[in-house]
Amino acid sequence: MLDFLKDWLMGVTAAALLVAAADAVMPPGTVHRLGRLTGGLVLLLAVLSPLLRLDGTALSRALTQYQLSQPELAELEAVDAALLKELIEERSDAYISDKAEGLGIQCRVVVETQAGEDGYPIPWAVTIYGNVDAAQRAALERRIEADFAIPAARQTYKVEETQ
Repeated sequence: MLDFLKDWLMGVTAAALLVAAADAVMPPGTVHRLGRLTGGLVLLLAVLSPLLRLDGTALSRALTQYQLSQPELAELEAVDAALLKELIEERSDAYISDKAEGLGIQCRVVVETQAGEDGYPIPWAVTIYGNVDAAQRAALERRIEADFAIPAARQTYKVEETQ
């Protein structure tokens, strides 16, 4: 913030010095009046320059955060975290289902997430519902472990009739 203020003051000061120097060397008459008008516009532009560089997105975000009380903000963050968790689970389910189908397995997949060190949800465990033989299970276990770092100990296979 101080750098911004310093840059703005330097710009206004430089514009004022330039306008004053130009005013001193201009001949009297119409040229002088037009020079003063132009100088005034340059000085006005220098004063209003921060408004020209205004970031609308950042301003909107700041105003929204200012208007929201802390409980409302915490509630929105919780909703965002829940939606992110749900999205990661759904996409992980779809990815594993696709890989299982590639191995000839018809199944339903349910992935559970857990918050990582940074709070970001990561796939933690998986349950596969369907008829899976030993060879298919071994191949799918390896694939899940390689793609999601979910060890076989956190992979559950349950027999279920699929459509």
